[in-house]
Amino acid sequence: MLSFRLWVEHMSISVYLFRSLVPLSAAFLFVSMATGQGVFLPATGAVNRSMGGATAGAAVESIGSMAWNPATISGLGNEVGIGFEGLYSDYQIDSTFAGVGSTTYTMSAENGVSPVPTAAWVYQLRNPNVKLGVGMLGVAGFSSNFPADPTNPLLGSLGRVQGEAVFYQIPMVFSLRLSDRLAIALGPTLAMGRLSLNTNFFARPTNGKYPSGNGTRYHFGGGAQLGLYYTPDRCWSFGACIKTPTWMETFRYQVTPQPGRPPVDKVNFDLPMVVTLGTGFRPNRDLLLTTDLRFTDYNNTEGFGDPAQFEADGKVSGLGWKSVISAHVGARARLSQKCYGSAGYVYCSKLIPDESAFFNLGSDLGYRHGVTFGGTLMCNSCLGLSVAYNYFPEWGSAGPLVLPNNFEVPGTTISQRVSAQSLTLGLNVAY
Repeated sequence: MLSFRLWVEHMSISVYLFRSLVPLSAAFLFVSMATGQGVFLPATGAVNRSMGGATAGAAVESIGSMAWNPATISGLGNEVGIGFEGLYSDYQIDSTFAGVGSTTYTMSAENGVSPVPTAAWVYQLRNPNVKLGVGMLGVAGFSSNFPADPTNPLLGSLGRVQGEAVFYQIPMVFSLRLSDRLAIALGPTLAMGRLSLNTNFFARPTNGKYPSGNGTRYHFGGGAQLGLYYTPDRCWSFGACIKTPTWMETFRYQVTPQPGRPPVDKVNFDLPMVVTLGTGFRPNRDLLLTTDLRFTDYNNTEGFGDPAQFEADGKVSGLGWKSVISAHVGARARLSQKCYGSAGYVYCSKLIPDESAFFNLGSDLGYRHGVTFGGTLMCNSCLGLSVAYNYFPEWGSAGPLVLPNNFEVPGTTISQRVSAQSLTLGLNVAY
């Protein structure tokens, strides 16, 4: 009888606690971003996707070059590349309350397919050693759509939770061949991004309620990149590229005026610095093997790398992401006079530490493995049609519920399970 009574009291306190934290919990269910190395996609365009993103050390096609090492355009002719990707994620959030007869409540998102467009252009000037390149790359985005679940003690009073964002980068580069073996490329990168959230937990709450993050616009940003491409002989090639952080203007959100707070909320998020080293090996004219090693510096990026914790006024400082090292392996082989086949593999280090798991509910983008394959059909000597399929097996993170005073509630576990896949179509025209 005493055990039953203690259990009832325990569950009553738990239910009261979780229901009182509903406005707070809504904040962490806003996003299911496009799968990538954190906010960045691991590859761009159909050909680059089919090779696991590993083309920084080889001149393969325009979109992959503009995405990861623009110096490799020195090995291309005049070319236009267009790509369109559909990215689908399967996202579930589980909440478990410890105790006798504990139950796990599951909430599944109906995100659908997120579109990711890409395009690139490479142009040879009259000087045979000089090329220009321009890209329009969808580098990140998300679409979340969590339904209401009245049976869930933690999430039951939320109603639906919805959010959407998109980030584009427009790199513009000048490539110069310094010798028969070495080329360099550099130039600015423009950016545009929009982040719309039902509940903006990066803003200060009023009376325990976080404001809406829907009243916003596209914001601008910029950075730069520098790439090197070295081809010592016909078999080997090497590349390196450093992309500075993309510094975004402060994200602004119009909110309903309330006493004691301004009508505009301001949130700071930048995109991280990325450093890539790549190698290409061509044992013969029909086979290309590639590897890339990439460092993405989230730890020192505003917003993503800021501590995952509550501030004194109730808003969240950041997501607490760690910098990521990823390895990419790719292969591309000529199967016939008109057909190429490609395959690749991606591995990433851990993005989100256990202590930051609760603050990343709905934003766990830390996949660990990915497999890719695809092919290209050459319709003629100038036109190529490509397709790629990527699969990222289930990953996730788990941690206790955290209160606004940064106290971890014993006996609670909030976890998420994510898997993703994508299909990419591409067209490349040489002229």
